[in-house]
Amino acid sequence: MIERIIKNNINTLNHHLVMGFLESKNIYPTEDEAILITNFLKENYNLLLKDNSILLNLKGNIRDNIYYNLSKIILDLKKTYL
Repeated sequence: MIERIIKNNINTLNHHLVMGFLESKNIYPTEDEAILITNFLKENYNLLLKDNSILLNLKGNIRDNIYYNLSKIILDLKKTYL
């Protein structure tokens, strides 16, 4: 069910939404980082639902603190909703 909801709505995701969500969690990416994260999520959401190691592709492309906090949020969301 959740997978279908994500699939049907992933195209509406944009970097402004990502920035707003992360900032609500006291994580402050740059605009470029938000764009990278958005593109990553849009391109890899289906793999991310199955395998957390795909997150490693973001490492080195965004600041370490952003990467670790984003990873924690994603893992927490997966535990809660999947």
